[in-house]
Amino acid sequence: MPVVSPTLPPLAIPRLTPTRLLWAEIRAHPGRIIGVAAACCATAASTGACLLLLLGAGLTDHLANSPEAAAAQSAQDIMALLMSLLLMCAVLVIGSTVSLWTGQRLHQFAVLRALGTTAARLRRMVAADVARLALTSAAVGAAAGAPPLAALGRRLLIEQKMWPAATVLPPTGQMWVAYAAVCLATGGVGVLAALLSVWAAGRVNAIDLLKDHESAPGLRRSRARLVTGLSMALMFCAPLLPVMALPGLSAKERAGIAPGLALFVIPTLAVLAPWIIPPLTRPLCAVLRALDRRVGTIAAAGLRATPGRTTALAVPALLAVGITACMLGAGATLGRATQQEVSSAIRADTVISAEPGTRLPASPGPLSAATATPVIATKVTVPKPARKHSSAPKPVRAWGVDGRVLTRVLDLAEHEGDLTKVTEGTFAAGATLADEAKWKLGQSVDLTLADGTTQRSTLVAIYSRDLAFPRMILPRATALAHTASATADRIFLTGPSSAWPAAKGQTVASREDYARTFTRSPADELATRLIVAVIAAYALLAAANTSALAQRDRVAQRAHLRALGLSRFQMLRCVLYEALGAGAIGAVLSGLVAVVCLAPLSMTLGLGPLPAFDIPWTAGVLAGTAAALGAPAVMTAHPLLAVQRQFARRGQ
Repeated sequence: MPVVSPTLPPLAIPRLTPTRLLWAEIRAHPGRIIGVAAACCATAASTGACLLLLLGAGLTDHLANSPEAAAAQSAQDIMALLMSLLLMCAVLVIGSTVSLWTGQRLHQFAVLRALGTTAARLRRMVAADVARLALTSAAVGAAAGAPPLAALGRRLLIEQKMWPAATVLPPTGQMWVAYAAVCLATGGVGVLAALLSVWAAGRVNAIDLLKDHESAPGLRRSRARLVTGLSMALMFCAPLLPVMALPGLSAKERAGIAPGLALFVIPTLAVLAPWIIPPLTRPLCAVLRALDRRVGTIAAAGLRATPGRTTALAVPALLAVGITACMLGAGATLGRATQQEVSSAIRADTVISAEPGTRLPASPGPLSAATATPVIATKVTVPKPARKHSSAPKPVRAWGVDGRVLTRVLDLAEHEGDLTKVTEGTFAAGATLADEAKWKLGQSVDLTLADGTTQRSTLVAIYSRDLAFPRMILPRATALAHTASATADRIFLTGPSSAWPAAKGQTVASREDYARTFTRSPADELATRLIVAVIAAYALLAAANTSALAQRDRVAQRAHLRALGLSRFQMLRCVLYEALGAGAIGAVLSGLVAVVCLAPLSMTLGLGPLPAFDIPWTAGVLAGTAAALGAPAVMTAHPLLAVQRQFARRGQ
């Protein structure tokens, strides 16, 4: 009787759902999930804080043309600029992180295709993975990070007199609406940034199981990215070039556009990085081969063999170093020119200034052995030029002081006319303001004074040093008569400083000390540093995530190199060469952009072709970039492991 072999039951394949796929990824590779979640969480926290401050600044009604209204509008402009920069960085950073993460899962996708999963279903599951992870981490970041960041930002803005103290954050209902909007926006950015990877996941075939899944390049060129980069160049960068050449703009206005151009050029270069970074890799590889003949050659081969990975590491460095160098470099260049102008202009022996919340007397009493010259702080609104179609003109800062008295304590470098003729019924203007308004010497102008009174005055002098000093000079009697609660902006003292009875809140500085410590606008400097700090920190977080993810798919390569004879410290150098080399490419490219864009500003201000840079901040961001790229690479690669343990990790 024939023996019948038992029939094996069919293999039961559990139903795979997006939730099960994501939980399996979390349990198997938590490091990959942490990088993507951290990027989305940071995006939601910072963007949510900016949105809360932006909404809060618009809740309170202020009187038109009041200092509170100007401060609220300034805060809104800063928050809007910060939000736009954060969203641009989010697209690049989340896109790079998600692309690397998805690229490392191609082997898993090949297994799913072999088990019968269709390409369309696989794409839906991957998109659902990204959306769920982005929304969950964004919700945590918005709820836990946005409120304290917004409160901290509000306190800093109030301390620097950039936000009215009466302005509060939005009510709870609006906060939750803002959180929901931020979560949806972050999730949408994550899914849009991952569309290329989602499409690539659906194209994986079962034959890919036979390939080395650790050779995934991570970040590849795509037509969509090229179109996006070229569109950014045409929409944001190209329009600023003809604006700089308009005949109606002054030299300082043209130079002021250059730093703004840099803020658009750097994100555009980051989008076009897959086409720009690979050619720049060649000189770096030559340097590595010259410095370290054996290990440098291996690192150079790794950089050139995987241009997508090199690009992903260079982009965060480009953003962090480029934004820092351009934004703070523009301020440092203006600061140097301002200090030179103050140093050359002051003739008085001592300058008395007031700390925030302190007032200087408009008419100080007589002094023994010294002469005090107060300059009255006031504002003047000039008529709008007919050639301009902008909104109502804003008041400009002015001083009230007679010309003969002013020339004894200050040299404002008369360009035309005579400053000593500034008396009742006349005024003097800076060269920039006169050029903007198309004023000529001897022209009569209707000026709106601080109390709203319109007075017709004659222009008797145009001076060049208007960068550190007010844009207009009025007679002292006019300023006192039309300025409520008039106070002195500065008091220039001729004679020994000991003759001045210093009071609490007053700063008495010599001519040299005043010029050395003078800052043009502490509020603007704080706003710039706040923007730079947020963007740089966000970019460095992305650099750390990208560096860690870029090393996870190279376990086999490192094991083979150790087996071929590379020692532990040679392997350590190889890992650092690749990580820091890619960051160096981004840093060098950002430095070139900063020099090219800031050179017109430096030359216009008379500082020569080389602009000034904020060395401490720039050096700090460079050091942070090196740490963000090097430390995660070493921690993830484990280059000091023995050969046996390297191959054991290869099999995990």
